[in-house]
Amino acid sequence: MPADPSMTGKLRKFLALSGAEQRVLLAAAALLPLFRAGLRVFGFARLRAWIERAPAGAGKSPSLDELCALGALVNAAAHHTLGPANCLTRSLYLVWRLRREGIDCQLRIGVRLNDGVLDGHAWVECAGVPINDRRDVGADFSAFDAPLPPGRFSAP
Repeated sequence: MPADPSMTGKLRKFLALSGAEQRVLLAAAALLPLFRAGLRVFGFARLRAWIERAPAGAGKSPSLDELCALGALVNAAAHHTLGPANCLTRSLYLVWRLRREGIDCQLRIGVRLNDGVLDGHAWVECAGVPINDRRDVGADFSAFDAPLPPGRFSAP
């Protein structure tokens, strides 16, 4: 049976990555389903509170390009993992990963009205710059000005 050309192309792309990039991709692919399950089981508020207990700042100081590359790897892993990993799942995972490394970052959540339907979107910013989305994502979505309090979206 001949190999699936799309699979061999994906394998070639994976093997072309550095060892560190491969580890990031594999870790994200393994952990994103757990973050998705965590959202379903514990809800946004509890999962976010757990993530924010990790220390932030005073750690590494990677460049913005390195942070954007990390965001791109997490997004790529989301396309090759079990179950869907939406923007909130990807962003929560990325914040958790960065905070574990002592990198200060913010989870941003925004909304827009699209043909009468309210759309929500999440992304991660470091020093005010989106690292897992387009640089101008804030032009499409009105982000909440302040971090949302953990209990904001909990059910009564």
